[in-house]
Amino acid sequence: MQVDKKTLAVLAQRGWQAGAGLITLFCIARYLSPAEQGYYYTFASLAGLQALLDMGLSTILVQQAAHEFAELTWLPHGAVVGKNVGRYLALTKKALYWYGASGLLFLLVYPGGLYFFSHRPQESDLAWQQPWLVLVVSTAVGLALLPVLAIVEGSGKVVEVYSLRLVQGIVGAIAIWFTLMQGGGLYAVAMMPASAALIALVWALFRYPKLWVSALFGISGDFGWWRELWPMQWRLGISWLCGYFLTQMHTPLLFQTQNAVVAGQMGVTMTVCNMLGLLSLAWMTSRIPVLAKAAGQQDWDLLDKEFKKGFKRSLAVFVLGAVFFVLIRYAADYTAYGVRFLPFWETFVLIGAILFAHISGLLAIYLRAHRKEPFLWLSLSGALLTVGGSVWLAPSWGSAGIVLVLFLVNVGFGFPTSLVMWVMLRKKWHAII
Repeated sequence: MQVDKKTLAVLAQRGWQAGAGLITLFCIARYLSPAEQGYYYTFASLAGLQALLDMGLSTILVQQAAHEFAELTWLPHGAVVGKNVGRYLALTKKALYWYGASGLLFLLVYPGGLYFFSHRPQESDLAWQQPWLVLVVSTAVGLALLPVLAIVEGSGKVVEVYSLRLVQGIVGAIAIWFTLMQGGGLYAVAMMPASAALIALVWALFRYPKLWVSALFGISGDFGWWRELWPMQWRLGISWLCGYFLTQMHTPLLFQTQNAVVAGQMGVTMTVCNMLGLLSLAWMTSRIPVLAKAAGQQDWDLLDKEFKKGFKRSLAVFVLGAVFFVLIRYAADYTAYGVRFLPFWETFVLIGAILFAHISGLLAIYLRAHRKEPFLWLSLSGALLTVGGSVWLAPSWGSAGIVLVLFLVNVGFGFPTSLVMWVMLRKKWHAII
């Protein structure tokens, strides 16, 4: 299991995220009631609606920046020189404008949340209004700063960006724990996005001031956003929105159809499954700039070699982590914390569903390195099947119905279809490009 410097940086950030997440789960179970746990994870799921405004652009920016920075060089304080530097600055400028507008639009989630949570009279004694406001504002600021990290990461500074994200994760986790232990309750859910936004802002202003000044106020080149990025962005945006419905909509749905306690069980179990995915993706995420550059240069041998290494290691880490979690979940039934998770067999089936979704995601990374988004209709179809089945079964079957739908859609439809598409498109694109 070889680890280069870039993978180590990503792994450190993801490893901390996973380890700190487990401590956070314990603190939530220790300091929040089951109903508050449900609000906590429902808050987090609704904040995930930022993916609708991101539209997958943060991923595309990393790949596009890698292409644009191929003949450029960094100077002190974030100055950039080289051939066609104007295109890189134009890309940066338009990305900052896009996300600035997106951050403002995200504030509209606040009144929507007020309406959503006001229909829970049985938990009317919980003080959730102010924490919800803090979460929405901090998430909006963080959304506006997303291109700051993506643009720099795409230039090849993977180690630096993931080191920064590691700092964000450490500070954010400590802030969550401190807030919970001090009786801050639901305010804890806003600590991670708030601290991450503050740290990213300070880093951008002090580490790369000339980049942002040159992009916003200098003379930039010509970059056709609608011609070069939008065709892939809107497709990937739909895929990301579908991904939200596949991973985040279940907690709010159970919150409305069942109660806050069941929503909390789904939220905490899904959080652990997502942690497994994020941690195991480290071996692939660190390779995205290399994959994009190899695809752009039509170096198919390098592309396949890097993907194969990342795929095998990512899958191995996920499986090992899944086995460990299943054992922990089984042991939890003999403690007071077992009731904070989904029942054991529901947890087991859910992990299987997420495993096959993870494999499909790895195949998607390979194809997207070609700056194309072929999984649009696959993601849309999978999301429609999942949403339709979940809405149908959740009122009567509860969390068991949602887990069953996820397993059937991911294993019976998403995985085999994505595998067939990967084989066919890889053969087609490498033959004609």
